[in-house]
Amino acid sequence: MSDTSHVRPVGTYGPVGASTTIYSQKWVCTDCKYTNFAAAASCKRCKKAAPANAENNNDSQTQQNALTHTWREVLDPQSQQMYYYNTETNETSWDRPECMGPAPYASGWFGRGVAGADTNKYDADNELFLSRPARKQKDKIEAKNTSVEGNMDYNIWYGKSRGENWNEADLGQDLAPNRCVIATDAGRTKADSKDSGQKFFCIQFCRGKCARGAECTWFHRIPTIADDGMASQMHDCFGRERHKTNKEDMSGAGSFEKPSRTLYVGRLRPDKWAGDKELHAALKKQFGEWGEVEHINLISRKNIAFVRYRFRSGAEFGKEAMCNQTLGQGEIINVRWAHDDPNPIAQEAIRRADADAAVAALKARGVQIKRAADESSEEVITGVTSDYPNTSEEKGEGEEEGDGEPAAKRAKTD
Repeated sequence: MSDTSHVRPVGTYGPVGASTTIYSQKWVCTDCKYTNFAAAASCKRCKKAAPANAENNNDSQTQQNALTHTWREVLDPQSQQMYYYNTETNETSWDRPECMGPAPYASGWFGRGVAGADTNKYDADNELFLSRPARKQKDKIEAKNTSVEGNMDYNIWYGKSRGENWNEADLGQDLAPNRCVIATDAGRTKADSKDSGQKFFCIQFCRGKCARGAECTWFHRIPTIADDGMASQMHDCFGRERHKTNKEDMSGAGSFEKPSRTLYVGRLRPDKWAGDKELHAALKKQFGEWGEVEHINLISRKNIAFVRYRFRSGAEFGKEAMCNQTLGQGEIINVRWAHDDPNPIAQEAIRRADADAAVAALKARGVQIKRAADESSEEVITGVTSDYPNTSEEKGEGEEEGDGEPAAKRAKTD
């Protein structure tokens, strides 16, 4: 479900390995045009009574599909990311099949992607970028972008670095002076040579102000699934150290103990847009430029949104690229890491998503499992059954030694 601006999650549904979110349709008051939750008995603004059966307007088609399709989540042992496998046809796909419905409302440790989306464009774009030299975004390196040696040494007593030359918070509420235009700025750098050994991206390129261009020793492109699979838990995609806890203002490189793929976006101006649908589309387009966006929760009455990426490296790149930028209506958005969602529905979705991931991880290690019901009628993991068939020949790819399931790779990743 690409547009969730007029729906509200009511629960997580489906068998193990195929969890999906069930949404209820919000209703729009015919008098004042205010959008109300499905359970609201009357309009919050003008108090007009809700239409008949508004509370029971759930997505029954998604519930039906969840019990009939044969797609399941599988963990690729190489990239440590989820892909999808059809138990009947032996098909595999990095993109979430549309029949599986929306990913869990909160997807825990592993991203699932958008149902029915085609994300091959990110790999195709990067192939184009690597066919040309990177463009210089600035004529010279500005003095304020340099730092003295040891400036980023971390002080464990004060819980921060000696210098904050990478701190985006110093912009305050001013519009960022530069912006990366990935279509024209991205390209090949020295980091793309086979013997470079580089695995990090240029943060100045991400912010639209790298003056080195093709001579830069950092990547000038967007992270791919292969890059995310090689990412260190102790560093972000720019090589900055991540720490046990987040900063108080939720800026910086993030936490390795509580990794996040969700960004808080504040200072929105819903009044400048024709409606929530248009603002939702703008968020998806502009944040989706840096990686696959899995879900957007727009809360227009509070002028905020939460943007969740499928991969952590995409969230890290998008956070730096969009900080203090505008969506095109004069707003200057505030982008930070998001706190955990306290919504009970989100917490249940995380529990289900992580449980599914645990099953997939065990199978990726060759552990054979089956499902059985305990006394409370909830599904638990126990016993042994047969494993998924080996589909490496059909895919034309090898299988990881000791793994019970095929190791999928996105086409054209290498």
